[in-house]
Amino acid sequence: MVQASRLRNGVRILTENIPHAISVSAGIWILRGARSEPSEWNGITHFVEHLLFKGTETRTALDISREIESVGGSLNAFTGKEFTCLHARALHEQMPLIMELLADIFLRSNLPEEEIERERQVILQEIKMVDDSPEELVHELFAGAYWRGHPLGRSTLGTKEIIGDLDRKSLIDYTRLLQDPERVLLTVSGKLDHDEVVEAAEKHLDFSANGTGNPAMEKPSPHRGLNLHLKDLGQAHICLGTLGYPYSHPKRYGYHVLNTLLGGGMSSRLFQEIREKRGLAYAVYSFQASYLDAGMLGVYVGTGREAVTEVLDLLAENFSRLKGEEVSEDELRTAKEQLKGNLLLSTESTGSRMSKLAMNEIYFGKQLDLDEVIEEIERVSAADVRAISEELFRPEYLGLTVLGDIDRDALASINMDC
Repeated sequence: MVQASRLRNGVRILTENIPHAISVSAGIWILRGARSEPSEWNGITHFVEHLLFKGTETRTALDISREIESVGGSLNAFTGKEFTCLHARALHEQMPLIMELLADIFLRSNLPEEEIERERQVILQEIKMVDDSPEELVHELFAGAYWRGHPLGRSTLGTKEIIGDLDRKSLIDYTRLLQDPERVLLTVSGKLDHDEVVEAAEKHLDFSANGTGNPAMEKPSPHRGLNLHLKDLGQAHICLGTLGYPYSHPKRYGYHVLNTLLGGGMSSRLFQEIREKRGLAYAVYSFQASYLDAGMLGVYVGTGREAVTEVLDLLAENFSRLKGEEVSEDELRTAKEQLKGNLLLSTESTGSRMSKLAMNEIYFGKQLDLDEVIEEIERVSAADVRAISEELFRPEYLGLTVLGDIDRDALASINMDC
């Protein structure tokens, strides 16, 4: 059901026809993200992403909102580390409209000065919002410490100083840099006709390159150790992480199973040990961040200041158990079924399927068959999970960030050699 085409200018098109769907979701994926930014422009991709919705040569910002909402649709965007996406969803008969709207926003936004100044204030408030949200802030601080000196360690939002200084010329220059057809991917999923999508793309996405080729990509290196950030808070916020796998790593299925059984849900080891058995936290989970050439596996816990050392001991104990003994068949089965269930449930959403088309193309250069993915999950053994744990939970890879009103001396005795 997936079909592929390429426009004469190099834009790639992938569609998936879902005959029973009533909607269609489309995304323009620009293969430049926060990782592609020079340090002096940190945050510019996200700034530009906001500004693309603030008016084009023929539409005001209000016109854009009214046009999509008047047909019951939605229009949005997000900035990632390695790509930026403009996406829309509407009833399937509105496919021509959302294609035209997305292309107009992407190629003909005029970045008026007054809108730049207004949106600058919006982003500065967004940065303050993260600063006021300890759970979000500790993740930012952890990434900055773990990928120190590398673009992956910088905030996608940028800094107050850089956002405050970016001028209209810089923003326009960067917007044009994004308009490189060789680094643009269009994915559409829902009730559709591939030829009609291609025809619409030929009409609206026929543009020439303004970019300068592929951005330089330097592989990051992990930085171990403790980073303490003192702040007057009611809780201590902990991020403990280790080196992980890139997005397309051959061991990725075992890696996903490991993450799921470690802290991927309410039946996971960390949720049961830290919240259910001891009541030490409300929020506790593990997470993955995977990129083209790097990855990281982390754990977050929000706990009382007096319980930090106990929680860290429990985290180290769970890492050691995963390295030292194989998980039970029941636990392995639960993690696999959770992964498969989440994967299958996502197929009910045209938006999720549109995103999956793009992620497969970006990171694998091909579409992964769903049945084959499920088979690969099934092949993961307890021995695989243990071997991956032994590979990743190593002292030289561990990084720890703690945010809160914590006694530095109490943390000095923490043993990171789990």
